[in-house]
Amino acid sequence: MWTDQALQKLSNNTAYCRDDLFRVFRSEKQDLSDAAFRWTLYNLLQEKRIFKIDYDTYVTVKPHSLPIYRPYYSVKAKALMGMLEEKYPDLNFVIFESTLLNEFLNHQIAQNTIYVQAEKDVSSYIFDTLQEEYKGRVLYRPGKTDFDRYWTQDCIVVLDLISQTPLSQEEPHEITIEKILVDIVAEKSIAATFSPAEVPFVYENVIRSYQVNRRKVQRYAGRRGKLSLIEKYEKYAGGVD
Repeated sequence: MWTDQALQKLSNNTAYCRDDLFRVFRSEKQDLSDAAFRWTLYNLLQEKRIFKIDYDTYVTVKPHSLPIYRPYYSVKAKALMGMLEEKYPDLNFVIFESTLLNEFLNHQIAQNTIYVQAEKDVSSYIFDTLQEEYKGRVLYRPGKTDFDRYWTQDCIVVLDLISQTPLSQEEPHEITIEKILVDIVAEKSIAATFSPAEVPFVYENVIRSYQVNRRKVQRYAGRRGKLSLIEKYEKYAGGVD
């Protein structure tokens, strides 16, 4: 049957969106309509030959439950988060630190950098506040050149919090794994802390270790103009040919 042939083209190590599946199934049945595909997909889900694991994410193997990512912040990062929460209780901000990536990297980051991503309208005021507390160790929206030139030990970098950022519902100031996957590619001052050759391995290690909402990654990647590049990393991590 043509559906069996289509399923054989799917990898057990890859997550697919609906459009991905439609392209694969239509390669076996060129006159496949969208309505017929919806019915086919519904039947395959009922027969447990395909499994839906997220809003628009499907796999061919029954998933085991991966843990939700939670960052383990340093004492300094926790202190910074607490200070900002106390001074600006209504501020929308997220904390990241470069050594969080060591869980996924082959070559470890030795010198930590803490990033504060705050609402665009107030990020400059946050920079001024942190300058008073951490004089000489705070950078504001640096590019790679400025980051390399002015970085100091225990440096704090203040960035704008981009719209459509995937945020944690439980701990709004903690970074999510979906945001990490995009920011290590899109944010130059973060990408400067490790070798770009490591990015595919970060994706592979993250996707094997934690639950990842692909839709959130792609929406945020699109907002940052990195969707096509990040889709390549996702395919590498999923073992797509």
